[in-house]
Amino acid sequence: MNVIRVAMIHYQFETIHPFLDGNGRIGRLIIPLYLLSKKELEKPCFYISNFFERNRTEYYDCLQNVRVKNDMLGWIKFFLRASIDTAQSAKIKFKNAVKQVETYSNYLISKKTSTDSLQRVITAMYGQPVATVSVLSDSTGLTVQAVNNVVKVLCEDRILTELTGNKRNRIFALRDYIDVFK
Repeated sequence: MNVIRVAMIHYQFETIHPFLDGNGRIGRLIIPLYLLSKKELEKPCFYISNFFERNRTEYYDCLQNVRVKNDMLGWIKFFLRASIDTAQSAKIKFKNAVKQVETYSNYLISKKTSTDSLQRVITAMYGQPVATVSVLSDSTGLTVQAVNNVVKVLCEDRILTELTGNKRNRIFALRDYIDVFK
């Protein structure tokens, strides 16, 4: 029932179009926020925008048909289809993220040396998959030098990718993990 309500809320917001700019973004943001407020979601992980973008013409046609032909049912059916597609996509991404975490676990198991520092850095990067050495030092409790040693190993083993090409103030990405969410 809350999904139908948020479909109607989204339609109403898009019809009112209250701002000079950003109505689309805010209208799409309302969807996960409403579902969070109704305890339909535990985290804001339901982003229907990709479906709307892939089906842009139908999206606008359905909104317009409510205005012109009073076809709220057509809009709700479209929104439900979008919701199902988005939920299925999120489920696949979650499964792939779990597989990627397993890949990192297997990597740690394969290492012959102590892996505590490696594990702490990788685990910290699940929450922030693009980070600097100082951020990783803060989030892991490891010294900056220890993190530098770890990221060197992780880059050599192609777990992390250094993004800047700099010698200092480098930024590292847990690229394969990020790619799961694209």
